[in-house]
This record gives sequence, C-alpha cells and structure tokens, in this order.
Amino acid sequence: QAFMADVIFPNKHEDKQYKYTDDSHLLISETYIGVNVEVFESDVFHSDISCRFKIVPGTVEYLIDNIDRTLQQSIEIEEKLSIDLIENLSEIKEDVLQRLQHLKNFRNRLENPNIYHLDVGAMYSNIIITNRLRPSAVVDSTICAQCNLNRPNAHCQRKMDWIWRGTYVPATRNELQRIQLQLENERFS
Repeated sequence: QAFMADVIFPNKHEDKQYKYTDDSHLLISETYIGVNVEVFESDVFHSDISCRFKIVPGTVEYLIDNIDRTLQQSIEIEEKLSIDLIENLSEIKEDVLQRLQHLKNFRNRLENPNIYHLDVGAMYSNIIITNRLRPSAVVDSTICAQCNLNRPNAHCQRKMDWIWRGTYVPATRNELQRIQLQLENERFS
C-alpha cells in the first residue's frame, strides 16, 4: 500500500501500550502455534548449476523402513487415489527402494537440484519485524500461475491450522487500574 501511494518510508506500526484479552485480562505476550517449522539448508540453488549435497543416511533408512506407509501417504493423501487402483505397486515399491538404497550408498552427491517453491512469505517478514510467526500469506492467482509447480490439484496453498496462544495477567483491567493508582500515590523513602 505504501508503494501504491508513493510513500518511500511508511510509518512503522506501533502496538498499543497495553493490550487486553476479550475478558479484560492484560496480555503479556501473544503468538501463534501449530505449524512444524523444518530446518533445511537454504541457499540460492539453480536447476542448471550442479551443487554438492550430502545425504543423511539415517533419514534414508527411515524412509526404507517405512516404505509402505510412505507410499500409502503419497498415493492416498497427496494424490487422493485408492492404493488398490495401483496395479504395479510392487514394481513401484521395488524401484523406490532401489533408488533409496542408491542414495544411502552414495551419500556425497553432485547434482542439478530440483527447484521447489517454498512460500515462507508468511513467516520471514514477520519473524524479522516481530520475532514471531503469523498464520497466513496472501498469494493471488497471478503468483501461482508463474510457479512451475502449479497444477490443478496442487496443495501448496493449503490452509494451516493455527492456534492463538497468549500469556496474560490473571487480574482484570479494573484490578490493574486500582493497583496502578495505589502505586502512583504511595511514597517510598
């Protein structure tokens, strides 16, 4: 909005000095919880420039041990297909196991990376400004149309379940005002 109005430096938003809950308790802090933030290597990767990657064998071993559950998750939940409809499931499973074993055996890799769009716009700006996460990022259809992972049933814009969490003072607003008045009138010597 500042850019559209030709404002070079918009005023920084300042919160109220005291913020209260709906039932008149003083808020000490508030945040949103409910999303797992995964730690991953971040860098600028180009799909046409080879990059060195080191595979963590424990993670690959976990995938090998849980191959049936992983395939079921991928087929039934992500692709929304019945696993019974897959006629060559055993061949697919064997192919995936061979590829995972290859990754486990050759951990240091030099490959052209696949580029995946990670929309962390909801987090980065707010983490920098307020040191806490916010629930949503607004992405319109023009941004999605430019994404190379855009397809009809893409789930990348799924809504996440967020829960508000706050720390508050048990005293109500009226009780806090009485305490403030008492402290203002007391003399300490």
